[in-house]
Amino acid sequence: MTNRKTVRRPANQFSYSRPLRPTLLAACISTVLHSPAWSQDEGDAIEEVVVRGTRASLESAQQIKRNADTFVDAISATDITALPDVSVLESLQRVPGITIERFAAVDDPDHFSTEGSGATLRGLPQTRSAFNGRDTFSANSNRGLSFQDVPPELMGSVKIYKNQTADMVEGGISGTIDLNTRKPFDSNAERFQISTQANHGDLADEFTPSFSGLYSDRFETSGGEFGVLVSFADSNLEFQSDGVEFGQHFLIEDAAGPGMDRYVPINGGIRSTVTERDRQGATASLQYRNDDDTFNALFEYIRSDSSVNWLEHAFFSDDQGGAIAPGASYDSVALTQGTLTNLANGLGPQTRRQNTDVLVEDFSFKMEFRPTERLSFTGDIQYVDATTDAVDLSVFAGLLPQAGSGINIGLVRDSVPNVNFMAPPGSSQSDQQYFNDPSNYFWRAAMDHLEESEGDELALRFDGDYELNSSWARSVEAGVRFAERDQTTRWSTYNWGNLSEAWNGGFATFAGDTNSNGAGSGAFESFTFDDFHGGNAGGIPGGTALFPDRSLVENYEAFLTGLSSFNRAALADRGGVVDGFYLPAEINQTSEENNAAYVKLNFGQDGDNRWEGNVGFRYVKVDTEVAGGVNFQPLNDNTAAFASAEEIAFGNGFSRTESVSNDYSTILPSLNLKYQFAEDVIGRFAYSQAIAFPDLGNLRYNYAISAQVITDADGNPDIIGWNQSSGNPFLEPMEADNFDASVEWYFNDSGYLSAGLFYKDIKNFFATDTVPTEVTNPQTGATQVVDINQPINIGEASLTGLELAYQQFFDGLPGVWSGLGLQVNYTYLDANDVPNQNNRPVQADSNNPARTDIPFDNLPLQGLSEHSYNIVGLFQNDKIDARLAYNWRDDYLLTIRQVNLGLPVFAEDRGQLDGSIFYNFSPTWQIGLQASNLLKDEQNSYMQVDEAGNQVFRSSFVFDRRISLIFRARF
Repeated sequence: MTNRKTVRRPANQFSYSRPLRPTLLAACISTVLHSPAWSQDEGDAIEEVVVRGTRASLESAQQIKRNADTFVDAISATDITALPDVSVLESLQRVPGITIERFAAVDDPDHFSTEGSGATLRGLPQTRSAFNGRDTFSANSNRGLSFQDVPPELMGSVKIYKNQTADMVEGGISGTIDLNTRKPFDSNAERFQISTQANHGDLADEFTPSFSGLYSDRFETSGGEFGVLVSFADSNLEFQSDGVEFGQHFLIEDAAGPGMDRYVPINGGIRSTVTERDRQGATASLQYRNDDDTFNALFEYIRSDSSVNWLEHAFFSDDQGGAIAPGASYDSVALTQGTLTNLANGLGPQTRRQNTDVLVEDFSFKMEFRPTERLSFTGDIQYVDATTDAVDLSVFAGLLPQAGSGINIGLVRDSVPNVNFMAPPGSSQSDQQYFNDPSNYFWRAAMDHLEESEGDELALRFDGDYELNSSWARSVEAGVRFAERDQTTRWSTYNWGNLSEAWNGGFATFAGDTNSNGAGSGAFESFTFDDFHGGNAGGIPGGTALFPDRSLVENYEAFLTGLSSFNRAALADRGGVVDGFYLPAEINQTSEENNAAYVKLNFGQDGDNRWEGNVGFRYVKVDTEVAGGVNFQPLNDNTAAFASAEEIAFGNGFSRTESVSNDYSTILPSLNLKYQFAEDVIGRFAYSQAIAFPDLGNLRYNYAISAQVITDADGNPDIIGWNQSSGNPFLEPMEADNFDASVEWYFNDSGYLSAGLFYKDIKNFFATDTVPTEVTNPQTGATQVVDINQPINIGEASLTGLELAYQQFFDGLPGVWSGLGLQVNYTYLDANDVPNQNNRPVQADSNNPARTDIPFDNLPLQGLSEHSYNIVGLFQNDKIDARLAYNWRDDYLLTIRQVNLGLPVFAEDRGQLDGSIFYNFSPTWQIGLQASNLLKDEQNSYMQVDEAGNQVFRSSFVFDRRISLIFRARF
C-alpha cells in the first residue's frame, strides 16, 4: 500500500524509536533479527511513516495486544472490508488458540457449513461474545452471538480477551470475543469508502454480489466537536458441499477370517447441499466531546440481518441394511472396500430445505464525565433486540422392494471415499434406467420443523474512576451493572410422519399408482450430482436419480399444499398446540436478571524496569425463571392399536404449563501483572476466576415424554420404553480458575515474538445423563418407567496450553524483497481428567442389541484439537498487497453423540489454504482477488464404535474453492 512522510500520526498508531535495552533472551533473538541482512543501517535516519493495508492492520492489532491490561489478541481492519477473510468467524481462526467449526451443528456432523458455524477458544466453546464490550446474542437456544452471521465489513477490530479484569462482564471461562465497530473519532477528517465484489464458488458455479460503504466526518462547533459515521454492507454468497457417508456399523464375527471380527457398515449414502447466504448489516453512530474534553458522549446503532437457505438432495438408507458380499477388504478394525447386497428396505432419496433468518439490533448510549482532573464517571445503557426464525422441511421417498432382492451398494473408504448404488440383480432394467424410472419410487414420509424465537435485553451500567496520589497506586475503579434478559424460544420437534408404506395401507408411487389408504401423489424431479465429491459420479449411474421436487419444500405453504392429499398430521394438526404450531413443552420462556458490582485497583511504577497491573473483585448474582411444562405425547393410531391400556392411558396427550426459578451468586477475583524487562520486552501474569452460564436451550423446561417404538418380527409397532429429552432449569454455571504467563518482545511497529503458557482448573462441566425414573400421568394416574435424558453438571478437569506467535516484515532485505512478511502461530492444548460426558446408557432408535449399553468413558473434551497452527506469508509495497494463509488443526471430538446413531464422531485433522492479492492504482483506488479453500482438501469424520476407542469411517465432505473479485475506493 502507500508509505509516506507525515506530520501528524493517527491516534491509533504508535512510534517507538528509543534504543532496545535487551535482556539475555532479547539479546539472543536480536542477534538474528537485527543483523545487517535484516535491519537498516544504524546511521540511517528513523523516518516515521503512515501505512495502509495489511501492515497498518498488523500494527494496529499489535498495539492493542501490547497496551492491553490483560491477555489480549486482536484483529484490526484499518480499511473497510480489510478483515483478512470473508467472515468474522474465518478471520478468528488466524488467532492463536482459536479454532472454528466447519460442520453445520455440533450434534449433526452430517451437514457441512462452508463458512463455519462456531468458534472454540483454547479448546472450549464457553466463550462470551460482545459488541463494543457489551453483551450481545442471537435469539436461539445458545447464549452468545452467531459470529458467521455478522458482516465483517462493519468491524474495525476484534479483540480476543483470554483472561479478564474485574470490570469486564462475566460469562466466558475460555475468554471473550469482542467485536468493535468503527467510531467517528477514529478518523481525523472526512472519510468515504466503498467496496464491491463478485463471488464465485466452483461447485455452486454461481456469481453473487457484495457491496459495502462507509461515511464519517467530524465537525467543530462553538459547543464542542461532533462526529458522525454510517456504514452499510450487503453480501450474497452461494456455495455447495458434497458428502459421502457410511452408515451404522455392526461387529460381524469372523468377517475378515476365523477369529477376525470386523465392523461392517450396513448402509451408506451421498448428499449434495447448495447454500444461499444473504447477509446485511448497518451501523450508525454519533459522537460528541466538549471543548475541554470533560464530557464525551457516544450513541451507536448496530444491525445484523442474516438469511441462510440451504437445499439438500440426499440418497441414503435409513436403519435397515444389507449383507456384505464375499471378497471385501478390511483393515484391523473395519471394512475398507466391499459391496452390500440385497438392501431391500430403507433406501431412497430425500429433498430437504432449511431457511433461517437471524436479526440482531443493538442500541447503546455512553456518557463520560470528568468533573475534576482525578475523578471521572461513565454511564452506559444498552438495548438488544434479537429474533430467529427457521423453517426446516423434508420429503422422503423410497425404492419399492423387489421380489427376493434389493439394491446393492459398493463402498470404498480408501483414496477418494465413495458410495455407489446398483440396481437389484434381478431387475430387467440397467442401473441408469432403474434409478430414473418413477414407477420404482414411492412416497415414504415427510418432516416439518419450525422455530420462532425472540429475545431482548436491557443493560445499565455506571462506573467511576478516581486517580490516586500515590507512588504506586494509580487509580481505583468501581462500578455496578444491571441487566435483564427475556427470551422466548419456540422450537418444535422434528415432526416425522408417514406418507405411504406397506405397513400403513400400501405404496403411492411417483408414477401415480396408489393402493395406500387415502394417500395421493406429489411432484418429483430429476437431480444430477454434477462433479460430485471430487469428480465421483455421485454413486448413481449417470449421476442422476429421481427426488421429491424442490417446490414441495420451497416454503411451508407449498409443503402443506403439495402433500395435502396424503394422510399425514402436520405440526399444527397435533392435539394441544398453542401459538399456532407448538406444544406447550416446545416453548421455552426464560427471564434472567443479572446484578453485578466490582472494585478494581490499578497500580504500577515507572522507571527503567517499569511494572503495572490491576487487582479486583466482581460480585455476580443471577436470578433465572423458566416457564415451560410437561407433555405426555399421544400414541399414533398404528402404535395404539398394539399398545396396552396402561400405555395408552400414559401417552394420552396431556399437557400442563408451569414455571420454575433458580438463583446463583459468586465473587470472582482477578489479578493482572505486566513487567517491562526492557524497553520492548514485556512479561505478563494473570489469575482470575471465571464462570460460563449454560446455554438457554439447556435450561428449557419442556418435559416432553414419548414412546420408544420399534418394529417387531411381524412388522408391528412395539413400545420398548419411554423417553423424556428435556432441559434442566437448575443447571449451575461452569467455573474455572485461570492462570496465564507470557513473555512478549515488540522489536518494531509490526513485529513481535511471544510465548505464553496457561492453565485452567475447571469444574461443573455440562454433560448429558439418562436416569430411569417412574413417572405418573397426573390426568390418568398411569405410571411408566421413563428414561429421563437431560443436561447435568458433572466433574472437574484441568486444561494446560502453550501459545507461540511471531510476525514481522523483513524491511532490511534488498529491493523488492523488503516487502516480504511472515506470521506464524502455534497452539498446544492438553486436557486431563475430563469427566465422562456421555452417560446415556441406551442409544435411542437402535435395533442392534450390541449397541444398547455403550458408556464411552474417557472421551476427550468436545471441540479440542491438541495441535493447531497458522502460517501466513505476506508481501506489501506501494502497489501490491498479498497474503497466502494456511490454517491447520489436529483431529478432535466433533460431537459426543451423533444425532441419529447416538455415537461419538471425530473430525479428522485438516488444513486449508487461503490467499489474496490486491493492486493499488493510486492511494484511492484498489482492485484485488481473494480466494479460500485453494487446495480443496476433504473434511473426513470417524465414529467411535466401542469403549476401546476403535473408530470407523463416517463421512467425507468437499466444498467450494471460492474466488472473489474486489474493487475498493477510499476518499
